[in-house]
Amino acid sequence: MSDKSLTGKKIIVLVSNGVDENVMSMVQREMLKTGATIKTVGTESGLVNSWNNNQWGLYFPVDQQIGQTLGADFDAIIVPSGSRGIQKLSTNAHCERILASFITAGKPMVFMGGAVELLAKTSLATGLTVSGPEVSEAVMVAAGAKWEQEAECVCGQVMSGECADVSAFITNMIAFIAQPAVEVKAAA
Repeated sequence: MSDKSLTGKKIIVLVSNGVDENVMSMVQREMLKTGATIKTVGTESGLVNSWNNNQWGLYFPVDQQIGQTLGADFDAIIVPSGSRGIQKLSTNAHCERILASFITAGKPMVFMGGAVELLAKTSLATGLTVSGPEVSEAVMVAAGAKWEQEAECVCGQVMSGECADVSAFITNMIAFIAQPAVEVKAAA
C-alpha cells in the first residue's frame, strides 16, 4: 500500500514499553507510506522497548514524551496492542487527558487488539461500541461499553478490533482515518 491518502494529517502513535513489536513495526512502516506526519508519543523519553512473544524486543524511537503532547495538535490517534504497554499507559494521567481530548473533539481513534482496554482503564468506555480480543470483552462491558463480536468495529470516531490480521486491520484503519472527522455538538 503506497497511497498518500492521509497527506497533511498529523497522527499520534501512542506507546509505552511493552508495545507489541510486530504490530508496532507494521503500523510504523505502513503509516509512513500514507503521507501523514507520524509522531510516536511515549511514556518514556527517547526509546520504548517492544515485547516480542515472551521477551523484550526491538527499541522504537519516541518523537515526543506524553507529558508534552496535546491532543489538539493532532488529527488522529493510533494505539498499538501490547498488554505490557497498555498497562503502563493506563496508569498515566496524560494518556487519559489526550484520549479525552480526542473524544471531545470527535477525532479518529484506533485501538488495536487489547489496546481497547485502555478506554476502560481510563474511564472513557461508557456508551461506546467496541470489539477486540475475546479476553477484553468482560473488562469493556464492565466499563459500560457495548461489545461487538465482529473482528473490527467502528463506533463514531472509534475503531477497535481483534487485529488478528494486522495487515488487513491497518488497511481498514487508514481508510477510517481518511474519513472526515465526526461532528461534535455542544450541549445546549
